[in-house]
Amino acid sequence: MSWFREHVGLDGFDLLIHAGVTAAFLGFVAVSNGPEELLPVTTGVSLLVLAVRRSFALRSRRLLGVSSGEMAAERFAGLELRVEELETAQARVAELEERLDFAERLLATRDAQLALPPAPAGNVEGR
Repeated sequence: MSWFREHVGLDGFDLLIHAGVTAAFLGFVAVSNGPEELLPVTTGVSLLVLAVRRSFALRSRRLLGVSSGEMAAERFAGLELRVEELETAQARVAELEERLDFAERLLATRDAQLALPPAPAGNVEGR
């Protein structure tokens, strides 16, 4: 984790997006001949939003004790474990399906043998 993100709470990309949105709004107000009083108010609101975002980011990091990258890595490892368990369960289901098919075939042949009429006593081979 970078020093900047550790102490500020946000990375450079987040700050760049925040500054870009603020600059775009300020530019819109300036170009549209909006009230000039809105420019310092917008700047103040932007800084207030930035402070709140920073506070939440630092608080969540303290509570979790891990960075967002570490959290993503842990979630990914958890998902990999769940996928592995699912694959194991699917293999077991496939094996049970094979056993069920075998049992059905075995019962079907037994039922077919029971349904055959008995051979006549005069046609016994080997005598």
